[in-house]
Amino acid sequence: MGLMHVPFDRIGSSQRVNLKVDQYADTIYGIKLVGSGDTTFDVSGYGFSGSIKKYAGYASSTAEDIVTVGFDTSNSSAGIVTVLINSGITTYLDKNSPRYTYEVVATEGTTGYKRRIMDGDININVGISQAETSPEIKCIAIIDEASNFTTAQFYDKWANFRSNWPNRIHYLLQPTTSGIVSTGIDNLLNIPSNYDSGFGTSPQVKGVKRDAGITTESSDWFGLVGLVTGTDTEVALFIDQSGSMTLATVQASYDRFIASCTTANVAITTESNAAEDWVEPFTGII
Repeated sequence: MGLMHVPFDRIGSSQRVNLKVDQYADTIYGIKLVGSGDTTFDVSGYGFSGSIKKYAGYASSTAEDIVTVGFDTSNSSAGIVTVLINSGITTYLDKNSPRYTYEVVATEGTTGYKRRIMDGDININVGISQAETSPEIKCIAIIDEASNFTTAQFYDKWANFRSNWPNRIHYLLQPTTSGIVSTGIDNLLNIPSNYDSGFGTSPQVKGVKRDAGITTESSDWFGLVGLVTGTDTEVALFIDQSGSMTLATVQASYDRFIASCTTANVAITTESNAAEDWVEPFTGII
């Protein structure tokens, strides 16, 4: 699911949409609030809040079962609001538990008046592997080095990945100060001989900037891996958080990528962890 158009006016509008959320992964949904005739509605004067809770019909539900979600409103003047359901939340959503519901509420800044704009059920999948609806979904790993696993271990991991997901396209992007991939990258990432990169054989890895949140230093991940508006509808993204890099290392590039995917109606499933495993996030639970 890409950018969802939701009718909205000053009276308020509630649209029921069921969402898919991947356990253990960050999940992002873009909403475009529109006026009459699908025209842009400026919501920069509004605040947004949201919650996920167990279905109220279950007697076991308590206040502790309600969690809040985050929002990116940097494009709210264009009516675009991004719902952020991070892995800290999805880790505790259980596919085998009673079903979950959610709601998104807009609050007008001048009056404090609240409007529920979306609600529905949450369907829980297990791991990024459940997110794929296209056989050629692109998988992007942002990682600077992988010392926790040997080349032989990655050989086995890649063989298993390719056996189960023969059509997935995998890309490795290495953040460096210069944006140029490191000399000896095969050893730094322990790339096995059976790895087939979406970039081809030369290079197998491309460099991106360690932008430290500086917009002018950002790299265009969307363009580097060849995502195409109208063709690609889903993408899976892994970001290494092992210490040698974190999300803050590439924050500006990440924000740019999210904005590009939102504009192109490309749904994103993301995962961040410290395992230094650039294969496993795209096959299931780490």
